Amino acid sequence: MRTLDGGAAELKRGVFFNLPDGSTLNVLLQSGAFRTGLAVVRNGEVVPGSDTDPAQQVKRAAHLLYFLAGLNTLLGVVAMVARSDVLEAAGMGLGSLLFGLVVAVLGFFTYRGTRAAPMLAGLLYIADALFVLADSVTQGGRLPVFPLVIRAVIVATLFKAANAAANLRRREQEDAGASLQP
Repeated sequence: MRTLDGGAAELKRGVFFNLPDGSTLNVLLQSGAFRTGLAVVRNGEVVPGSDTDPAQQVKRAAHLLYFLAGLNTLLGVVAMVARSDVLEAAGMGLGSLLFGLVVAVLGFFTYRGTRAAPMLAGLLYIADALFVLADSVTQGGRLPVFPLVIRAVIVATLFKAANAAANLRRREQEDAGASLQP
């Protein structure tokens, strides 16, 4: 067993472990504007379940879409039941229910590993961000920085999942091709 004396700084540089079975384990702390996580690689292969595992990235995006679908649906139901002018002015109601339904369907297909679903969801949230921006400009209000940052995080997660889904599909095709070899 090896301990790290340098803590996070050492992990940012990358740490290599020689395991008892002769394999090597590489651990790297990745930190960026939207996400921090550990890249864990054993003998050149991403460790399943780690932050850089494409299957994990796809699953994370699907769960995000399910959460957003539930939130939109809940807000739509509350706006319709409460008949609130404030929520209606914010665009909540039947539109939120329909948006939640679309996002839930995209979450389902993202979870199934399609590349198109997270890309479409990302484009949907880019369009949503542009509408929020245009609305604030036409109303003469302040730039809604926090909502735009949240949408940027969502879009980044979705496009990363689309790339991960493509990598998974490519890996499946390579494995299928290798199994057909005599």
